[in-house]
Amino acid sequence: MTVKKGVSTRVLSREKTRKIPLYCTGYPESQFIENYMEIYKPKLNSNEKFILNGRDYNLIRQMGFDAISLWDFRRGKGEYKLSNQLRVDGWGRIYKNNWYTWTGIFKDEQTIENWTNLKLPSKDKIKILKNFLQKNEAKLDFVLSLPGLFEKTWQSMGFSFFAKCLKSDYKLVEKVSTFFFTYVKDLISLLQSVGAKLFIVADDVGYKNREFISKDIWKKLFFSKYKDITNVIHEKSQKIIIHSDGYISEMINLFINIGFDAVQSLEPNAGVDIFSLFEKYNKNICFIGNLDMSLLSFGTPHQVENYVIRLITKAEESSSPLIISPTHLINSKTNPINIKTMIETTKKFEFKI
Repeated sequence: MTVKKGVSTRVLSREKTRKIPLYCTGYPESQFIENYMEIYKPKLNSNEKFILNGRDYNLIRQMGFDAISLWDFRRGKGEYKLSNQLRVDGWGRIYKNNWYTWTGIFKDEQTIENWTNLKLPSKDKIKILKNFLQKNEAKLDFVLSLPGLFEKTWQSMGFSFFAKCLKSDYKLVEKVSTFFFTYVKDLISLLQSVGAKLFIVADDVGYKNREFISKDIWKKLFFSKYKDITNVIHEKSQKIIIHSDGYISEMINLFINIGFDAVQSLEPNAGVDIFSLFEKYNKNICFIGNLDMSLLSFGTPHQVENYVIRLITKAEESSSPLIISPTHLINSKTNPINIKTMIETTKKFEFKI
């Protein structure tokens, strides 16, 4: 039996659709949910089938979103304490209390070879996901989050040490990135086995107005690995998105050549001019996001409406696939009225086919 593709999947396939999909970057923070419920008082149909890890995804659908990312299935349990205040998580990052210290445990090849703290999600957790996806596939497009190779490489080493090793011990950097590459491929295989069809790699490569590292270094380290990952996804006619904060305009051509189906976030406040990207890349990649959190938190509904209209109009002029989305997770500061405005404005539009 052929399952009808959701509108988000069709746009990711660069099919022409009348409706513009709306993507939720993850389950919103609880304070936002409380604020939204207080203002709009949606009537939710209590249905255990649509609850995952205590979160009611019926609310996401009733809000008007077509797709949402799931972030709870990136790894299993695995961490240990260094002291009363310091701990090491499964990725090899060192935390002080709840704050990442910008350093990691991967300082030599032996540590990497002996690392057993990074585990795939447990069988019980995967069984829960399988049941959830099977029961709710037709209700929303669920996008499974994957760890990013660049992020996990430098975070597990610490950024200063990572930067030094780019010059003095490139072999170690390559070994760390390969370790995470192998893990991500195993994770994808596991998630595919229980019904996952859409994926998003969370891999921040940009600051405000510039990249973390040079485009050439990033390409040397990660291009072929990500090419293999996108091939694994596409072999099953599935889709994969790259998410990155910061300025990434100069990276888009690399993302296209790798085979990513879409790029998500596209922060205007970090210097990303999505309108220039529409004109430059047209239908070569799907664009998701560009509704900055500052606009959605502190802007007026009229400003949100005008920006959404401009996004959709310019995307249509350039024949650029577009999915409307906040740049980041909807948090406690986000104005529910602005989210409602974003959604309702989008749903008023139809592309010409």
